[in-house]
Amino acid sequence: MLTWAFWAVALADPSLPVEVGDDEPGLTAAPVGAPAEPAARPGVRFIAERWTIPPATLDAVRAVVNEPLGRRMEAASHDWLGLPYLNEAAGEQDAGDPDPPARYDTFDCLTFVEEVLGLSLSADPVYAPGIRDALRYKDAAPRPDWTRDYNERRHFMEAEWLPDAVQNRLLVDITASVGPSQVLTHEVTVQTWQNWRHTRFFHLPAALYPVGTWSLRYLDLPTAAASVANIPPGALVLTLRQPRPWSPIVITHVSLVVQDDSGKIHMRHATRMGSQKVRDDDLSWYLKHLYDYVNWPSLGIAVYLPREQGPRVSALRPTVLHAPFPDYVPGMLLPSAPAVPPRAVAPTAAAPLDPGGAP
Repeated sequence: MLTWAFWAVALADPSLPVEVGDDEPGLTAAPVGAPAEPAARPGVRFIAERWTIPPATLDAVRAVVNEPLGRRMEAASHDWLGLPYLNEAAGEQDAGDPDPPARYDTFDCLTFVEEVLGLSLSADPVYAPGIRDALRYKDAAPRPDWTRDYNERRHFMEAEWLPDAVQNRLLVDITASVGPSQVLTHEVTVQTWQNWRHTRFFHLPAALYPVGTWSLRYLDLPTAAASVANIPPGALVLTLRQPRPWSPIVITHVSLVVQDDSGKIHMRHATRMGSQKVRDDDLSWYLKHLYDYVNWPSLGIAVYLPREQGPRVSALRPTVLHAPFPDYVPGMLLPSAPAVPPRAVAPTAAAPLDPGGAP
């Protein structure tokens, strides 16, 4: 079994306000160039390549292969409860990001979600890397040596990871079916990237920083709290912060809603809260916790549901949503995408970034 001895990089900018018990810094992958820490932690085994998914995880997923999505997610991630949080736990194993493509001993919030979705949506867990990479990379095909390109990663949640997952029919926005939703619109320009102090950590050509206007449905915190019972098992819950004109990001955390053997619903996530690990939380408690964020106040949440893939679709009962979309046909496995999916529109050519921009 292969092991790796790379160093993991983390976002460690002391000028960034950090809440007590905060979540992610708002990126789908931590920038490169910040202070590093050892990839392996005491007492934790480092299992790293696509063919080294832990055998116990393979067995657990295969045992529930025809169960509902929330149950499959719980089985796929149950043995990972208590594993440590590590920001930027995966990469391309190249100069852009030297981390390995997969780890099963430590996670950040997004690598946790990507791995669980890969295991839960694939026909057999050995094919999980295909789903994971379809979420993570713009180019569906790996290189001949099975490595990936840092420039092809979907680095930014709002402008790349989320809208592409909807476009590629891996996720569907069900926010409006959970409760009365609002639409956030945010414009990102070349100047935005020049002014954002974290841009300097990325090793991307100027043309790859996404610019344009994107829109996103969300539930404000009071509505989310009142509608929590309408969030189905299997859903992804994304945490949004109040938009800032000089920042390209508003989504700072992503978690899963899973269902255990007893039928109990949990929010499961890799988080920096508390002891920094993979843990279960009561979703109602978490929504109350979001009110405590004062340096960067919370805006609310968005809710997405994975689309079942392949032959499993015909074998499963339709997902029951609280309030179907207008074009929802009874018996469909999932509703079609909402009228306002998160997307970048009217892109403009990106000028070279000015390293001397405002901090």
